Amino acid sequence: MGAQVDWSRFSADPRRPEVAGVRASDADRETAIECLREAYADGRLDRIEFDRRSADALAATLLGEFAPLLQDLEPQLPQESSVHEQAVRRYRREARDARNGFVGISVLTTGIWGATNFGDILAGQAGFFWPVFPILGVGAGWLMQVLKRKDRIEHHERRIVRHRRETTED
Repeated sequence: MGAQVDWSRFSADPRRPEVAGVRASDADRETAIECLREAYADGRLDRIEFDRRSADALAATLLGEFAPLLQDLEPQLPQESSVHEQAVRRYRREARDARNGFVGISVLTTGIWGATNFGDILAGQAGFFWPVFPILGVGAGWLMQVLKRKDRIEHHERRIVRHRRETTED
């Protein structure tokens, strides 16, 4: 079971208010004890807390009494952001990477050109500025990122939805 409490092992989900007043069975008490044992084995409970909660679980007469004993044993997962928010974040990262690539290639190639033509530049006879070609190529990629913002976000939304569908089918 690991870090998750398998609430489906109870005769009814003890967290649901409509079943909180239903009487607990011996099987429900044993399920609660098993969850506590696993939490103790994982180190999420110390011995004193395990003993106290086990005694409370054995004494429980209603299903609703199990929820407070077990609920803090599973991690609170952060709220899943919307597909659109995730897609916008991915687009921004992609656009930032394209911009950084443009700046990086511009600085690198211009630096190489400047270093290899340093003497000629000082003499006022600089050679052909060949870095214009990689700068234009990478700049075109960055420009496409900016101009096709909506298309790129929609592309990421489709990928996120497809990924979620594939992971929930497994």
